[in-house]
Amino acid sequence: MEKKRMIKISRYYLMFMLVACTGASIWQLYLPQIGEAFTDWGISVGWQREISLWNIAIIVSIVIALRSNNTEMIKILVIQSVILCWLLGINHLISLLMNFTFKYLIHILGIFEVMLVGGVWGTYILFKYFIQQKGISIEHMN
Repeated sequence: MEKKRMIKISRYYLMFMLVACTGASIWQLYLPQIGEAFTDWGISVGWQREISLWNIAIIVSIVIALRSNNTEMIKILVIQSVILCWLLGINHLISLLMNFTFKYLIHILGIFEVMLVGGVWGTYILFKYFIQQKGISIEHMN
């Protein structure tokens, strides 16, 4: 029963990632000036287009995993997404701290949405998978 619950939680997490990557891909591809206005990174249409294309590849992978219902593929994408969320979130945090202003909304959103929601939630899922795999019962740990 716990395994089915973990897959369900992982699917919700990947749906969140699907929405987040889709949104990021759209604004990176079609509205790159948002990056200039709301980050300290400025505008770089070529790099932003490349980031959008990476997001599209992740989106396709997530859709394939969700449609196939392949447990191992879902776990791998959760691992990939967690690593990506932590690294991107930390990058936003560093950029914001180096030149703090509330004008840089993309960095603030990156810290909360990417690092705290995507990173923390995904880490929780991976921790639960680890506990489940090792056969450890958290209820008995006091």
